[in-house]
Amino acid sequence: MNELKMKKLLSLLCFVMIYNLSFAQESETITLPAPDTEKGLPLMKAFSVRASVREWSSQKLSGQDLSNLLWAANGINRADGRKTAPSAQNAQDVDIWVFMPEGIYFYNAVKHALDLVAKGNYMDLPGKTDAPVNLVLTTDISKFKGGSDSLRLGWGNIDTGIVSQNISLFCAGTGLKTRPRAMFPDTDKIREILKLRNTQIIILNHPVGYEKK
Repeated sequence: MNELKMKKLLSLLCFVMIYNLSFAQESETITLPAPDTEKGLPLMKAFSVRASVREWSSQKLSGQDLSNLLWAANGINRADGRKTAPSAQNAQDVDIWVFMPEGIYFYNAVKHALDLVAKGNYMDLPGKTDAPVNLVLTTDISKFKGGSDSLRLGWGNIDTGIVSQNISLFCAGTGLKTRPRAMFPDTDKIREILKLRNTQIIILNHPVGYEKK
């Protein structure tokens, strides 16, 4: 292949990559790649290196790393629709909202995809961070059968904590960095943008990114 043809081919490939990236960022649904279940450290080694951080690289997470992260956090791992994180009564009450500079997405575990909620940069709403991704965790206590609101909120807090631990252990085992946070500067604004119902309670957020060098 001569030099001119090579340059034309490279130009075409660059155009296709830029077009696909632009389309993915503007699409209302982003289909994630299948999770790589072979990746990561042995569980006991992940426990030994787990730690919370306050600084992250601003480098964008790869599509594969984001896919693995969300599946490990609360993805479907069985044909009957049950998830990587257990929940009281199998209520599957915990939802993950993915905040990124280009917008907010809802993690659709059934489709293993991101559904666009709002375009724009809302990264600081759950709290300032230099991480490229922030996962906001909510529980919907209406999904529990029976019990008082306070009891169901207790179950929801426990279920959210399990998802949070999944995130922390996944990050420890794959070289990503995170920190669970319970403080939110403006929950009312978040509720408005996410269009949450009264039974959907904001519990935690997890900034996630690569290690800051």
